[in-house]
Amino acid sequence: DCDKRDWTSWFVFEGLPGTKLENTTVVTIRGTKSTLEKILDIEFWSTSVMINFASQLLFVGPVFNEFWSSSWARSWYRGKKVRYQSVVTYIKNRTQVEPHRIYYVSGHSLGGGIAGLVAAELGIPSVGLSAPGVSTTAELLQLETARLQALVVNVIPETDPIPGAGGPQKCVALPIGCVAPPGPACHRVFNTVCELLDECGDESDPPRPIPCTFCPAKLESQPSLAKQCAGKR
Repeated sequence: DCDKRDWTSWFVFEGLPGTKLENTTVVTIRGTKSTLEKILDIEFWSTSVMINFASQLLFVGPVFNEFWSSSWARSWYRGKKVRYQSVVTYIKNRTQVEPHRIYYVSGHSLGGGIAGLVAAELGIPSVGLSAPGVSTTAELLQLETARLQALVVNVIPETDPIPGAGGPQKCVALPIGCVAPPGPACHRVFNTVCELLDECGDESDPPRPIPCTFCPAKLESQPSLAKQCAGKR
């Protein structure tokens, strides 16, 4: 049964035999695509943006912080966990049934932010791509924010505007380059994946070719990569 209050879309990837990842499970949370996910973006991060902005105001900040520190406000905000409860329930059940496996939670943008919250709640590693800062949201949800620094990695392309939204990161931030035009183009997951494959390499044998439509700016700047891409440009 699906809870209509849960608006998160997610997928499970299992390591294949012979890949050295046989005991690895990756739960990936989708970024913003549907209307509900756009609303979820606002619901999760707008409060933290307002809190961080108000804290800089001389008279408004203390009042605003006192309100959000109240037991009533914290109790109300904790109810937002229902928006991604299916992910938490799935991972809890899997780790109980198969505790020998290695689990990761990941996501891009909104999905990366929620992955960080799941990591803070369950204590499993998280890798996000272009995720907004979640520390303020994690505090409002009364999660263990110390786990953000210990377990959460966020890959942040230069000039990507989203990671600066939502409040402080307080995780391990991994900055990478972006040859696409500054701004929204550097938030595209395809450009980030191409940059990671170029900078870090690909351990698969044979290496996975980059689709030619993934990141045209990167392929134009790296002719050697363009020769290896798959499909028509």
